[in-house]
Amino acid sequence: MNVFVDSSVLCAYMNVQDVHNKKAVSIMKDLFSDKDCIIVINDYVFDEIMAVTTRRTSKKNALKLGEYLTSSEIYLMSVNDTIFRTAWKYFHGQWNFSFTDCIILAFMRIFGITKIATFDKEFEKVKDIEIIN
Repeated sequence: MNVFVDSSVLCAYMNVQDVHNKKAVSIMKDLFSDKDCIIVINDYVFDEIMAVTTRRTSKKNALKLGEYLTSSEIYLMSVNDTIFRTAWKYFHGQWNFSFTDCIILAFMRIFGITKIATFDKEFEKVKDIEIIN
């Protein structure tokens, strides 16, 4: 089972003052304990995590989280031209998603990932994905 993890979960996971921290810790614990689970993020989400963590806590915490993400069992993958162009089409479409959320959706569809760990309510509009939150 592959699960894409959104920045909302990973930022909350790292920030003990975040309203979703306990839930994020529980989600990540469950994902890490499932031996069949492959946890995936992409470079756009990594960028978003670094920006949000720096802004809400500190650069020191962002660096700590970045080191963790790049050395953990989480797969950090890069967005290619196909994903970018698909996301650009989605961005023109019916949903009011941010471009990064369109990147996530394109990434998930191209790689056949049907589950996302997120606190972002926008993803509830997408019928063919399962939300973990």
